[in-house]
Amino acid sequence: MSESLAERLKQLAEEKASGNAAEQDAKQFQERVNKFISDNATPEFERLKVLLKEQVDQTNPNLGDLPTFQLFPNAMVQQGNYVGGFNFSKPYFNGPQNQLLVYFGPHPQANYPFGGAPRAQRYEMQAAALDDLSGIVWNGDLGELTSAQLAEFTLEELTKYYLEHKRS
Repeated sequence: MSESLAERLKQLAEEKASGNAAEQDAKQFQERVNKFISDNATPEFERLKVLLKEQVDQTNPNLGDLPTFQLFPNAMVQQGNYVGGFNFSKPYFNGPQNQLLVYFGPHPQANYPFGGAPRAQRYEMQAAALDDLSGIVWNGDLGELTSAQLAEFTLEELTKYYLEHKRS
């Protein structure tokens, strides 16, 4: 026997209620994620700067013939005539929107009389929450990196940039 119209309508109502509850749960979870990012993006950027300093301090004694890294308070690191660093912006105090610009290029005050300065490289990243809301990662043009990975990447890429563009 086929189920009655009343049973089918009751089942339809239950499915709709279940769908609404799942939608509400997803909305609440996204609100928690947004709040977590909003609350933790700036502190994670400050942590990134500390990790960059630690990497510079740890790496400099072992560079051999390469120029040492010089770290500046504005999250910029220099090697030779080349710089790398971060520019972080969070335009809305209580929102998850943020942008981290990672860049490598010639020092702004370096002189390049023949052919001009080499082209800068720029990558856009954003703070994002880990799935379990236990921490922040940086996600964007470079994939998904922790702050420790991003600090290490910055020094590696700056050295690659230096070696590629240094004047022989």
